[in-house]
Amino acid sequence: WRKGGQRLVQMKENTAKHYVNRDQCRCMILRNGALQIKHLVKEDSGNYTVVVYQQDGKLKAEENIVFVVQGERNHLRCACPFPSLSEPVPQPILSTECENKTVSVKCEVKQ
Repeated sequence: WRKGGQRLVQMKENTAKHYVNRDQCRCMILRNGALQIKHLVKEDSGNYTVVVYQQDGKLKAEENIVFVVQGERNHLRCACPFPSLSEPVPQPILSTECENKTVSVKCEVKQ
């Protein structure tokens, strides 16, 4: 996985290798190859690229994904709980919409 051309993390033979500071990135690669980013912030928005190779080293697939985190932290604070915040929030409701290779994820809390 890369963000804007900078390598973030890769998996080879079920072993993950980070190319950036793990705490600063807040990212990890799951066993299925998916990228997980914890505690999203607006600065996580950007162009992400995933490249998949076959076992013989030949390119299998490459996908570019534009990821957008909308809203200011104050707005996200009410919708998505962060461990650093002390006020509890009710169970969030997640909804997704996928259209033309674009995924929108919405996290909200009914007050």
